[in-house]
Amino acid sequence: MKKLLLIFCTLVCIVSCQSDRELEDSSSSQFSFSIDRDENFIEKAVGETNQLKFNVNPTYDFSSLETSIKFTTNLDGVLKLNGEILNANQKYTLTSKDNIFEYIGNVSGIHQLKFTVQNSKGFSAEESFELKYSISEFALTYIGGTADIYQGDETNYLMKIVPGAGQLSSGYQIKFNDYNSNNGSIKLNGVDAQIGQFYPLPNIDNFNIVLKTNQIGQGALNYTVKNSTVSKDYDIQQTIIARKIVVESMNINSTSVVPNSPMSLIGIVKKTPITSNSSVSYKTWISSASNNNMTGIQNTNNIYIPYALTSTGSFNYNFNAVNSGTYTYNIQFKDEYGNESDVESFTVQVQAPLEFIGTPSGSYTMSRQFYPSGGNNGYRVHSKEYMKNFKVQAGGSNSITQIKYEYRFTFAQTPRLFTYEENFNSGNNTVEYNNTTVPAQFLLSSNNFSFTDTAIPIVDGTLKIIVFASDGTSITQTVPIDVNFVNY
Repeated sequence: MKKLLLIFCTLVCIVSCQSDRELEDSSSSQFSFSIDRDENFIEKAVGETNQLKFNVNPTYDFSSLETSIKFTTNLDGVLKLNGEILNANQKYTLTSKDNIFEYIGNVSGIHQLKFTVQNSKGFSAEESFELKYSISEFALTYIGGTADIYQGDETNYLMKIVPGAGQLSSGYQIKFNDYNSNNGSIKLNGVDAQIGQFYPLPNIDNFNIVLKTNQIGQGALNYTVKNSTVSKDYDIQQTIIARKIVVESMNINSTSVVPNSPMSLIGIVKKTPITSNSSVSYKTWISSASNNNMTGIQNTNNIYIPYALTSTGSFNYNFNAVNSGTYTYNIQFKDEYGNESDVESFTVQVQAPLEFIGTPSGSYTMSRQFYPSGGNNGYRVHSKEYMKNFKVQAGGSNSITQIKYEYRFTFAQTPRLFTYEENFNSGNNTVEYNNTTVPAQFLLSSNNFSFTDTAIPIVDGTLKIIVFASDGTSITQTVPIDVNFVNY
């Protein structure tokens, strides 16, 4: 019995441990990441800067977990991230998944840097870099590029060349080999510079390079500095941040209008970061229409139109409703770099000022009643009731104020007209009756009718409905009706 119990406990442990391992493997996979980094580095002079691309590529939303990093080094040097000097063996939080470290070696030799990255779920990775530093004929250093760089920003780099002991201090030149696949602009000491051309550097203690590009993401300026005996290649890596265009507010003057109504969109649109350039473009389009009419409201047909915002970002766009229907109307903005805002959408109903929904119908009923009256006994004809069956709707901001009814027919060769009317309070935009009957008790004829129902000629029965709206418009529809005759 003890042996069976031992076997059972062992099996439970095996299954439990296996489940724990599977859960741990699943968790690790769910919250894992890889590192995208630079691999090859040219030899640098002591005091020069190496830039190390170090991007974290997570399988999850990077901002959802805290990610930390620490490093070790074997030789004297300085490591910076975003201009901040980092200390070895100290943990730091990575605020961005895309990073460029800067390392300056202060002594010659092979500098070995080891990075350990870990997220709050326990997943970690290690990366090692080997950077060779030596005493050279000259060293190049620069200051700049540590602040956020946005599309179109001019970023200034203050450069300095320090010749080695006993080395030349003149005859230096610089050539720009490539900048963001030649999609950026370069200035050397305030003058536009061309790719592939050497420029003299008369003052190696103080010269500046200004870079500007619209291309977002990570890129680099590759350049060469030489004197009469040595030529060395360098690069400046950059991370360019996309600008944004944000619709802070956007309001349409009405979502229920009548055809040919003027309409407007008014809102506030901002560029971030703030810029003095107020130029934007906007486009409008219809993405759905109940009548498949994509021109039922005026729009730019999804084509961008230039627009100058005010200093406060105010935007005003006027257009017209055209045809009845229910539409999804959209507007979107774009800045000079091609960055687009979120789409703002509105559901708009364009309705006729007044319209009948379906075809009206109705009827009119008369009754013949016997009246004993001494020696003058006989039948009299009365109106009994009338029936109405219709739906009418007011569009836009209209409301129905009054409805008039005209029941016409010829009875016993005599034309008859009976009129009724209803008045409505403001705000009533729909009136509907479903075979509704209304009593109408009054004497139609005092003649003594002794003939049968079928012998009474009733012809030409019609119902005319006249509807009035709050804006003064009206609509009329006339339909044939049955006129009935019953005995009492």
